[in-house]
Amino acid sequence: MLKIHPLYSSSSGNMFHIASSNTNILIDVGVSYKAVNEGLKSINLTIKDIDAILITHEHSDHIKGLPLLCRKNNNIPIYACIDTASYIKEELDDKNIESNIIAIDYNLPIKIKDIEICAFETSHDALMPCGYTLKNDDSIVTFATDLGYISPVVYDYFSKSNYAVIESNYDDTMLDFGKYPYKLKRRIKSITGHLSNKDCGQTIAKLANEGHTRFLLAHMSENNNNLEIAKQTVDSILFQNGIEPQNVEVNFASKTLSNEEYTIC
Repeated sequence: MLKIHPLYSSSSGNMFHIASSNTNILIDVGVSYKAVNEGLKSINLTIKDIDAILITHEHSDHIKGLPLLCRKNNNIPIYACIDTASYIKEELDDKNIESNIIAIDYNLPIKIKDIEICAFETSHDALMPCGYTLKNDDSIVTFATDLGYISPVVYDYFSKSNYAVIESNYDDTMLDFGKYPYKLKRRIKSITGHLSNKDCGQTIAKLANEGHTRFLLAHMSENNNNLEIAKQTVDSILFQNGIEPQNVEVNFASKTLSNEEYTIC
């Protein structure tokens, strides 16, 4: 069994907690160290309970809390793909911060206590971005945010899971008519940017037609998306594909601190 707590999930900062009965893992720490501790406190944990941290990529909204976290807890294993790990270690070394950075590679499983973890390649404008699949017995969660499109590799990992955490970053109309400069809009919409509500919905519909029914939408933009529009878009796409929305569990990770819990058996 695995449990997921989407503690923080937005374009401003991200941190997820995923746990088995005796293992606690964080995916990203893109909030302040104070917020890291507040998030863990909300689920009755402390940083001392964390067995490992998985980093998806080096952008600030995914590693903001690392420097102070490592300064105060330099023994916690921090896993990241090779180029990302090198970058983070160099940044911490430049600040004379000791750390326990462990480099991993795409598609090569590792084991942290009773959870098997595998990183896989995603398409984003970062050094070596990745998503993660976490497995405990028959519970398999696949986590993929910050990706410009769903590649065959990403889809394959989703299709082998029984719970999917997938990005639903922006609404096309809100982005097109929003205040962002053209260059930033183009970056967000590129294949190394972020996933739109529409692309997210189409992926969910395809997976749902293959029998997958549990999804958590994450990394929602604070300026170019909202829960109501994302839900309407996904529900509409499901309906267009002959799927009754009520037959698919679609939840939304909160943009602010949340101690909501999702269980995968």
